[in-house]
Formats: sequence, C-alpha cells, structure tokens
Amino acid sequence: MDSNVNMPGVVPPTVPQRPGPAGRGLARRALFAGGAGAAVATTLATPARAEPATVRESALSLRDPRVGCLLDGSDESAKVVAALALLPAEGGEIFQPVGRLGLGSEITFPMSLTWTGENIGAAIIQPAPGYTGRLVSTGTYNQISNVHFYGKRTSGVLLTVRRPRSTFHHLHFSNSGSHAIEFVGTGESTSAHGNKITDINIEDGVGMGIFVNAWAYDNEFLNVWVGECQTGVRLHDGACMFDNLHVWGCVGNGVELRNSAHRNIFQNVYLESNGTGGTGNGADLWQVWGNQFIGGRLWRNASNGIGVYSSGRTRIMGLDIHENGENGIRADASGLCQVIGNQFYSDETPRRQDRPIVTVGTSNNWIISNNVLRAYDHASGGMSLAGGNNVVSGNIE
Repeated sequence: MDSNVNMPGVVPPTVPQRPGPAGRGLARRALFAGGAGAAVATTLATPARAEPATVRESALSLRDPRVGCLLDGSDESAKVVAALALLPAEGGEIFQPVGRLGLGSEITFPMSLTWTGENIGAAIIQPAPGYTGRLVSTGTYNQISNVHFYGKRTSGVLLTVRRPRSTFHHLHFSNSGSHAIEFVGTGESTSAHGNKITDINIEDGVGMGIFVNAWAYDNEFLNVWVGECQTGVRLHDGACMFDNLHVWGCVGNGVELRNSAHRNIFQNVYLESNGTGGTGNGADLWQVWGNQFIGGRLWRNASNGIGVYSSGRTRIMGLDIHENGENGIRADASGLCQVIGNQFYSDETPRRQDRPIVTVGTSNNWIISNNVLRAYDHASGGMSLAGGNNVVSGNIE
C-alpha cells in the first residue's frame, strides 16, 4: 500500500485512462455514480439522430380569405380557379365547407388534386343561375369525396371523368339536367380508365346515371345506387367491373351495353322496376360479347329481366329473375351463351312473367343447366328455344 495516499496535503497520482468509444466514459461514470440503472437511463436520454419529417400542407378552405367563397349559390368559378392556383405544383387539397358552391363555367381539376367536402349532404356543387354547362372535369390522380352534386335539372354533366387513376367515394348526385357522371377519353394517352368509384348515390337525372363513354375501360365500381334516371348505367367501353349495383325506377333500361362494351362483369346486381316509361329491360345488351351477370336479382322490370341481342358469349349465373313484364331472358341472334344456376318464377296471380327463357332468330349453342324454371310458375309455360344445338340439363322444369 502506498503510504502517501492518506497523508494530508498529498495529491494521489493521476492514473492514465485507456481511451474508449465516444460516450463510454459517461456511461462508466454513471455506472459508478448511480449503478447500472443510472447508466441505462443516461444512455436512453441521448437523443437519436432524427430523419427530416415530411410536412403535409393543410387543406385550403374555400372560405380562406385568400379565396373568399361565399358558398351562397352565386357564380364563384373564378374564385375556385384562383384557389387551385395557390396549391403546390405537385398537388394539394381543397376543403369545401357546408354551403352551395355555384359554378358558371366548367372547372377542370389539375393532376393530384384532392377535393374533400365537409358533409355529403350539405357541401353542394351546383350550377350558378342561368348556367347549363358541365360542372367539374377531372385530371389524373384526383380524389373527390363527401360532396353533393346538385344539377337543379338544368345543368350539363355534373362530373366528367377525363383522365385515369382517380378515386371517387361518398358522393351524392341529384337532379342532373344531363348525365350525372360521364367517363370519356379521347385516345390512348388521354383515356379515362383505371378509376375507382365507391359508395355513390345517383337519383332523378334527365339523362343517364353513369355513362361510360369512349376510351373509358377498366373502371371499377363498388356500392353504386342509381334511381329514377332516363337510363341507369350505359357502357360504350369494356372490361369494367360492377360489384353491388342497384338500379331502379328508370324510364328506360336499367343497364345498357352498346358499341365496344365487351367483357364487363356485373356481380351482385339488383335491377328492379325499370321501364317506367312503358318498356325497358333490367339489362339490355346489343352487339356486345363476353359480358357476365353473376348473382343478384332482376325483378319487376317492364319488359325482360335481361335482353340479349346479337350478343354472344353472355354468361348469366346465380340470379333470381322474377315478375318481369315479359320474359326472364329474351335473346335474338345470340349464340354460345350460358344460363346456369338461376331461379325463374312469378308468384303473382295471374302470373306476370311470361316465360323463363325465350331465344329467337339465329340464336343457338346455349348451355342451360341447373336452373329452376318451372312452366307452372310462368304465364305461358316453359322455355322456348331456337336452334338445334343447345345443351339443356339438370334443370327443374
């Protein structure tokens, strides 16, 4: 033992320390001062290097003083254009408070715009007094939600989808002076395809509820309700998907497929009481091919549940088709169609639906199997088929 250590006035010699990693000395001192727990606490208290945070711009309200919308129904198109000019070039968000946004000219949304209303029932877009044109047209990657488009039965198209890959949800369309929604492109690079539409209500329109026009393929629709329009849904292009579609009370047909409307899929459809003008099918196909109707109900349409005219390779599966004014299915000049696993009947007295299936003209090569289509359940009896090369098996007749 060093005899100088405890001698008064004698300073103990300094012992050289071996250098260690940065922070190690602090941890050791903390350990000696307060134990292992203090060292851990001190180590945890050292802030980690933070990555730069992504700051999301807040939505620009239409009532912001820089915009100044009154939302009283007067023409505020110029204010909306000015608001869009305030957004970042890479995209931004507009917030529409409760009130009536009047438009006196068509507003075209830029790319990557999000437009959100405060309330689907009270954040309203409508034509300004005297205006009869289109209201809103979209760009690419738009998002529109929680808004009510109200046409006053004098407007043009309420929402025109002119570009791809946008989403539309929680929207209400009413009293359009033309179509409620129209999808229309002009070419391969300016198409209106790949859009998603969910939770949409459309009612009381002068034209079509939904019009899928040219260059508007591959659009997806989920939970769509259309009532009391001239035509519920009309397609001029193909490969669209409808899941949970309810169309009722239209003047003409509930669903129409025309021109290039090939290879569309309708799943869980409810087409009822269409043809209030005197004639009209639940679904009406003309010169299209490869379309499918899978699951659902076709009920009380003025004419047929489905009319298939010069439309081959149509598949109809798993539907209740009943109480239509003429036939369950009527086809003319259509071949290679399948009718599988459906129920055809009329429970009224006297019977309303004439026959379950009627094919005429050059119709042939149908597969009709595993259906319930009793003659007793129809006004004029069972099936009436044209052609000599049909496969009919496994049905209850």
